[in-house]
Amino acid sequence: MGSTVKPKLCLRVCALYQESVARAIRELGYTWVQVEGYTLPCSQPQRQRQPVHGVFRPPPPDGTEVLIIGACSLPPSAAEHAPMLPHQWVRLDHCLAMVTGREIWESETRTGAYLLTPSWLKRWREQLQRWGFDRASARQFFHECARELLLLDTGTDLDALAELEQFAAYVDRPYRVRRISLDYLKLFLAKIVLEWRLSIVEAQTQQMLQPANRKIAEYAMAFDLLVQMSQIQSEEATITAIQNLFAMLFGCTELDYAQIKAGQISQVFSLQGKPEARTALEQALATMPGDYALMERENGFYLRIHSHHEPLGLVAVYNIALPEHRTEYLNLGLAITSLCGLALVNARTYAALQEVEQSLRRERDLTAYLRQTMLDLATELDFDRMARQVLVHLDALIPSQESVLLLLEGETLRVVSVQSSLGQASSVGQFIRADQQPYALVIQRRTPLILGAEALNETSTLNLANSSELRSWMGVPLLKGQQVIGVLTIGSLEAGAYSLEHASITQVVAHEVTLALDNVRLLQAVQTLADTDPLTGLYNRRRFNVLAEAEFRRLQHYGSQHYGGDLAAIFIDIDHFKRVNDTFSHAVGDQVLTHVATCLKQVRTSDIVARYGGEEFVMISPAISPIQVRQIAERLRQTVASTVFTTTSGPIQVTISLGVAIAEPTLTTVEELIWRADQALYSAKCMGRNRVSVWGENNFA
Repeated sequence: MGSTVKPKLCLRVCALYQESVARAIRELGYTWVQVEGYTLPCSQPQRQRQPVHGVFRPPPPDGTEVLIIGACSLPPSAAEHAPMLPHQWVRLDHCLAMVTGREIWESETRTGAYLLTPSWLKRWREQLQRWGFDRASARQFFHECARELLLLDTGTDLDALAELEQFAAYVDRPYRVRRISLDYLKLFLAKIVLEWRLSIVEAQTQQMLQPANRKIAEYAMAFDLLVQMSQIQSEEATITAIQNLFAMLFGCTELDYAQIKAGQISQVFSLQGKPEARTALEQALATMPGDYALMERENGFYLRIHSHHEPLGLVAVYNIALPEHRTEYLNLGLAITSLCGLALVNARTYAALQEVEQSLRRERDLTAYLRQTMLDLATELDFDRMARQVLVHLDALIPSQESVLLLLEGETLRVVSVQSSLGQASSVGQFIRADQQPYALVIQRRTPLILGAEALNETSTLNLANSSELRSWMGVPLLKGQQVIGVLTIGSLEAGAYSLEHASITQVVAHEVTLALDNVRLLQAVQTLADTDPLTGLYNRRRFNVLAEAEFRRLQHYGSQHYGGDLAAIFIDIDHFKRVNDTFSHAVGDQVLTHVATCLKQVRTSDIVARYGGEEFVMISPAISPIQVRQIAERLRQTVASTVFTTTSGPIQVTISLGVAIAEPTLTTVEELIWRADQALYSAKCMGRNRVSVWGENNFA
């Protein structure tokens, strides 16, 4: 099966967010996704009968699908009054939710902030004019509805701050700026694009299976109709019945039957099993002028059985009981040969239908299994489990002694999964040069390659298994478009084990592997965006809370003895970090944060380190003693204090303060443990900074 063409998608968003969405799509690398803008006034709900063509206008003529995001001011019924177009609509309470998330949007509006975007500010004069405001009414409106103006700066418009200052002066309101990255927007867009792609894959799978299911149904119905017409035996059983019938009618003791296929004798059935019968029958068939021939002796003759002038069989009757009545016997034989021909045609038809039915059953079972395989691979999010499932499913479809999945990495192929019954050590992680044969031939041709025993004996590069044992081998490329990204191979100890049909099946599996790899890689990228701080590469606060809660529950369940020690929290803050930003710039401050995060990563693999916010970091250390956690904290303090960080403004040295808290039986939540570490950090700050303070040792309240 060839690879499917990747469908195109058009995201239709509010024009005020078009530039930010387009930039996020470019950074995500979605070259097949385009962004269009629509304009809707958001100051009041849209009337049900109001034109909505700007939102629901026709899609691009190249087959691109349209996904509408937002259109918050439209009522749900608006789509009913739009033209019947194949649009999908992702409704939002407010378009800002896709840029900041509900939490920031709701918390800022509750404090009385009026949220602004760079795109809105670029056209603020037009917006006020559209609302019907002059300067006095605009000031009155914003004095009544907003405590302050808040610019959510995504960095997409360098003039946004200047426009904010002018607008704030115009409406006489204080303002502030909150810088937000495009990470949340990219995560939001990646999620809806992934859901759209999964729906496309599912629809393509259903479309691919429909012809096969229809073919199965048509053949099954035809077979059922033919079977119901009469009781039909096999051709061998029909031949036996013809022999018995002629032996009974003619009272003969010797009778041979020659089965004819394609004008040639294929098999001889003899009541006496005479080995010389075939030669005589072939000679008679070649010399017979019509449907019968008399033997030289008076007690025998030949009869040809046919249907629609196609010869099906030749009967040789010897030693009839009454030779003087040979003519009558011959006429009787000629009279029933047409019925015998019909019976043979029915028998052959029945046999052919049985073969077709078995083939269709195999095809149906294969189709069902491939459907399940596609579903399993499409829904598996773990790469290693997905790679193992590929070979398990492949072995169920095409039995083998060894199957291997290799991915192309530069000039080498890396073994990512192996399933073998040859008793050898696993070769997972092994690298093979991509220019070695036969892999190079598979990659060059981009088509399946089947090798037999003779070719395998001449090939010395199949070093993933004992190639001297293999008698059959097949390699199939993993294709992403026209690019080879890997090779799927299977090997058998049986000679001639693989055919073109097996190659086609393996190509289907290889195609699904390519789609599954795309899904896994995309989901892993989305997960990384969701769990990590983009500047430092550490866990973000949300992911840290989940992991810390899990460790705290484990400690409560097992107790400190079975847990391996205590659970400790370390709160960390960079001393006088504001001076770094004020003196050298926020860009240099970001560089210092990155360097400090690198120092904090030098802990145990079981320790969980996260950026908590700003210049604050937090760490959870499971299964540790009070002495060990104090040593870890002190070592981190010394490491940072003794390190000179290289920045674009020159070398910079900073110090950190650390607060440590150990979990006690009286604690009921991990938040209490982190709060104690925070209080200990506060104590370290009060005592002069650049030190470690432990909860319980410094007269905490």
